[in-house]
Amino acid sequence: MILELNDKYYVRGLQKYDLDGNYPGWFEDQDVCRFNSHGKFFKSKEYFAEYILQLNNSDSVVWAICNVDDGHIGNVSLQHISFIDRTAEFAIIMGDKRHWGKGVASLAGVKLIEHGFRKLNLERIGCGTAATNQGMKKLAQVMGMTLEGTRRKQHFLEGERVDMLEYGILRDEFMESNI
Repeated sequence: MILELNDKYYVRGLQKYDLDGNYPGWFEDQDVCRFNSHGKFFKSKEYFAEYILQLNNSDSVVWAICNVDDGHIGNVSLQHISFIDRTAEFAIIMGDKRHWGKGVASLAGVKLIEHGFRKLNLERIGCGTAATNQGMKKLAQVMGMTLEGTRRKQHFLEGERVDMLEYGILRDEFMESNI
């Protein structure tokens, strides 16, 4: 399955062959992993191979974000999907810094949230981010999410305690929006 985002970008399922590209190296790049836990404990290529193999039996949907010229540049996912509660957690990593600030995360994020509500029949999708993560805060707002709360001093990032902001969007809010 390939879903076009525009004439330069598309999403598709994450595949084992993605391990042959730059994908594993993103998690060693401290700029890419600045606001997540991936860069704290390095993982082997075998770790990522096992992760990809287990996706078919997991509670996650992981799409590779791709550029027609540069290939696989990031991942966007719905994690911890609960078909009982009809909820999921949104996550994204833009590994190729050449594509930062171009609106690609917004295109992919909105497409995945639409998939979550229209195809997976979810009722709520949320995400958490460090209060210092300006990019994710902006993305959450672009995707129509509402700031729902704060977990005070939840993260230890770059030598200091940082609050985590909780965002969420409900199915009816998304369906009624012009996103």
